[in-house]
Amino acid sequence: MLFTAAIQLAMAGSALAVSNPSGQKVTSSSAFSSGAGNNNNANIYDGTGNAGSDTYRCYYGGWESFPPVSEWIEFDAMWNYSKNAMAESCADLGIGSCSNGAGAFGAGNSGEQTGLIWNAIQQVAQTSLVDHRFILATILQESIGCVNVCPTNNPDPSQPDNPGLMQSDGGVTFVGNSASNSAQQSSITQMVIDGTQGTALGDGLVQCINQYGNIYEAARCYNSGSVNAGNLNDGQGATASYVNDIANRMTGWLYSNSKFNQC
Repeated sequence: MLFTAAIQLAMAGSALAVSNPSGQKVTSSSAFSSGAGNNNNANIYDGTGNAGSDTYRCYYGGWESFPPVSEWIEFDAMWNYSKNAMAESCADLGIGSCSNGAGAFGAGNSGEQTGLIWNAIQQVAQTSLVDHRFILATILQESIGCVNVCPTNNPDPSQPDNPGLMQSDGGVTFVGNSASNSAQQSSITQMVIDGTQGTALGDGLVQCINQYGNIYEAARCYNSGSVNAGNLNDGQGATASYVNDIANRMTGWLYSNSKFNQC
């Protein structure tokens, strides 16, 4: 399978400490209007009611030029469409030693592990009020859902590395395949908390959503650390395609080639 642009460099720029990460939630009123905030993440059949289109489209400019919430596919469809990708994710990244350049340090995902990711997304989404589709899209973008994904090493030695399903700022790395089911669930949930609600070493999606009020500027914030509001394809040293990739994931893209270099 081809997973073009699935693994990205995580956040650039300076990390900001988050106090009590697991208690962080979306509070921006504009976020609930734009869809970034969701008071009903228990509803997995939100969205367009179909699986969208596995095609890559180009978007430009500010966040209002990107697909609105009315065009996002439902969480259930996004999840079911991506389960096979997650099952093969670690193998696709390359299993081996992280210090030797491998993308994953263990095999995965098992069906049980993928189910644990579902549990974690739903739990953290309902606590944080971040739309569950945005959390899943970010997981797919950062790790394809490989629980054993290697950390991204930060080129700035003064800044933390970016481990886990969401390549968070200084969060946790997976406990490993040999751990008990309950320990694996706890570890996976913590990885999702780290990326969604932030860590003691840096912001998560919640902080970026509360600052910008929509998923697209929040995605640029999460990846780059700062936002050029008039040009969300300005990676500012991070991944230029990041916001386009997230937008396409929200409307059904997963397997087909990225066409960002033609945008």
